[in-house]
Amino acid sequence: MMRLHSIERAFPARGLHFPNYAFDLPIALRSWAPPASSGVLDGFWAMPAKGKKMKYSGIALKIAVVCTLYISVSRPIGAEESTRTEDSWTALPDDQSEDTSRGAAFAEHEVAAYDAAAPASSAEPLAIPSQFTFPDDARYDRIEKHDRMNTIFGIDVSHYTDSRLNLDDLKVKNVRFVYIKATQGTSSKDAKFGQFWDGMGKLDPAVKVPRGAYHFLSSTSPGKPQADAFVDYITLHGGIKTGDLPPVVDLEWDVTKKNPDQWIGHSADEIVAETLACLKEIETRTHRRPILYTAKSWWSDKTIPLSRVAAFKDYPIWIADYNPKRKLKEAPNVLPNTTTAIWQFSDAALIKGQVASYDTSVFYGTSDDFEKTFGLQ
Repeated sequence: MMRLHSIERAFPARGLHFPNYAFDLPIALRSWAPPASSGVLDGFWAMPAKGKKMKYSGIALKIAVVCTLYISVSRPIGAEESTRTEDSWTALPDDQSEDTSRGAAFAEHEVAAYDAAAPASSAEPLAIPSQFTFPDDARYDRIEKHDRMNTIFGIDVSHYTDSRLNLDDLKVKNVRFVYIKATQGTSSKDAKFGQFWDGMGKLDPAVKVPRGAYHFLSSTSPGKPQADAFVDYITLHGGIKTGDLPPVVDLEWDVTKKNPDQWIGHSADEIVAETLACLKEIETRTHRRPILYTAKSWWSDKTIPLSRVAAFKDYPIWIADYNPKRKLKEAPNVLPNTTTAIWQFSDAALIKGQVASYDTSVFYGTSDDFEKTFGLQ
């Protein structure tokens, strides 16, 4: 429902005058009057005689209109008005004290390759090369030695990404989608979200590629308020629009400089419940089914056993697996009995003509498959 203070702004106490009117109000209001002893509307409210309309003085009419709007004007489900401003969130620091790089986490925690026949050396030719470079490697398969078909590559960016990233150059370099970090926990924001989100939204249609936003799920607060903080922050920057990718919840090592994973010590029941609460609240408020980003090697008896993965069967998975050996056959280490939507295989891909390196993922399928999977049709 619309907040009352919003309506009061629409009908300010000064500068707006209602003369006496006689008109009909909804039945709920016509059948109600304040108690005679309340003094709330003494002198302004008069119940009509049978068959007559209610008559109000100017003040009474103003109150009646406010009440009517409060009852009859609704907002989309989950689109509750937020009073939070940009200053309501604190920018994540760039020193990795609160959100370490994925590459560092995966280098420490990634499980050994399961394909014993895979090349042991990164110098061996891989279907996805260890040093992946846009646009060449997004267009050409080095193993099969032919142009790639039905493979769509994209990147994700955050406050660690160089601000000089040229968004206008992405499509021509075969970067086909971009995910942007928005928030972490209930009060932390990515300081570059606004720059990248707004910039992607303003691209000329000729060079535009789909954008999406993701939230890093923190172990230090419940899932639902984290979801609300995420959606509120995106809404502050224009919200999720037609043509945008579905939102993402990032569930992985919650690493700080002093703690290798803050999820350890929480029960599996708690982690599952809070993650589902976050996913469901995001879906309720955005009307988009969110994606769950995770890595199979994070799932364990210390966090969530793989036997519990069925709890997330309704959510597409964005799987993270950087192990070079699994790039031989382009087969990531996926969660059992789930649907893998995209595979993040590197945090060090290059884009010709651009600065720095980028987290990079691949979707297997046609452009139509991509649009259907991500709700872009």
